Amino acid sequence: MNSFIKKNYFFFIVGAVLIIPTVFLRHQIVNVLKLPIFQIQVIGIDGLYTFDKLPEEISNKISYGLTVKNENDKPSISPIVESLTIEDNRKNYIFTLKDNIYWHNGKKLTSNDINYQIPGITVTPLSNNQVKISLETEFSPVLSVLSQNLFKKKTIGLGPYKVKSNTFQDGYLKTLKLNPVSKNLPRLYYRFYSSEADLVNAYKLGDVDQIKITSLPPELSKWTNTKITQKVETNQKYSAIFFNTKKINSKQLRQALAYATTKTTDKNERCLGPISPNSWAYNSGVKEYNYNPTRAKELFKGNELESINLIVNNRQLLPMAEEIKHSWESILNLKTTITIETQIDLNNFDAILTYGSIPSDPDQYTFWHSTQTKTNLTKLDNSRIDKLLEEGRLALDQQERKQIYQDFQRYLLEESPAIFLSYPNIYTINRQK
Repeated sequence: MNSFIKKNYFFFIVGAVLIIPTVFLRHQIVNVLKLPIFQIQVIGIDGLYTFDKLPEEISNKISYGLTVKNENDKPSISPIVESLTIEDNRKNYIFTLKDNIYWHNGKKLTSNDINYQIPGITVTPLSNNQVKISLETEFSPVLSVLSQNLFKKKTIGLGPYKVKSNTFQDGYLKTLKLNPVSKNLPRLYYRFYSSEADLVNAYKLGDVDQIKITSLPPELSKWTNTKITQKVETNQKYSAIFFNTKKINSKQLRQALAYATTKTTDKNERCLGPISPNSWAYNSGVKEYNYNPTRAKELFKGNELESINLIVNNRQLLPMAEEIKHSWESILNLKTTITIETQIDLNNFDAILTYGSIPSDPDQYTFWHSTQTKTNLTKLDNSRIDKLLEEGRLALDQQERKQIYQDFQRYLLEESPAIFLSYPNIYTINRQK
């Protein structure tokens, strides 16, 4: 035995030198490996996207604009801005940039990098760290517009995450990897899918660890390693039936259809108009058009409409469309057909069940003003509503704007160019490890 120890003495010493520190440091090593920098969150996203049009939740991680949206959608200066001065009756906005801000490629941010291409807005560098935003005419939503994130070469940003790699399929993003600028954040790996069904399947197969969906498969609620969080999303979109007011041209008829339409009784889910209930301009006192078959029949009496075609452009809305069809036929004896179309002739339709988008500013000019022929889906032409939308863009005082948009919501609901239905329930599914 002694001869064996003498012969291998050197190896015993080396082993002790290597093993003993490892035993003492094991706990520290394990803790280091648990740091977020070593964690990867694999997230599934439903939809077709490019770098020109990223989901807001991703874009906001990669970069900032000159402003950011805060509570109640009120804009404020972003983390890249030191201060803001407003001059010339709100026609000139002078932003002073912070001195220590760098693009993800290591180059320092300067005023020459502010590259907004927005109609009616001129961008003029005043110095290396000051830039002036000038308006051709007064435009009160300008600060909300300037929350548009800044990029160089589409992928280089200023935010807490930078693009590491990406892949495309058929012109759309297939995968996107983001690395944190700070070491206390996890790495993010996004996989994109063309439908919610594909997204759910990817989760079931273990390809992704987090997804957000609007319809919860019952079997997922039974998975022991899965955490499900439900939230009503009221800031991004709503479901509604949009009428072609040139064809369904009677306000009384549209109101009859509204009263004959079943709606959710959950007040959190119920949508009353096109402005988010979280907005400072929201009007909760508008006409609600709660389900009322008796009132629907009264208003429908004397109308000559015998049939209507309801177009659906999203299969997720088909169950809702079937309920609407049943309701209109049983209460009003109105023959209702449902067609599924992705390419809709916007000059020749009766009604469309789809999602409407909610901008961060209460400005609704694009969607409802009579001059906006490409984006005013309902072809609404109402001089009173037009005037309110014009005044809302010019008013400088927020209380004045609030009154204008509250009046707008009231008159819009009276005119009933659309039946506002509900906000989507969003289920966030997380795999527990």
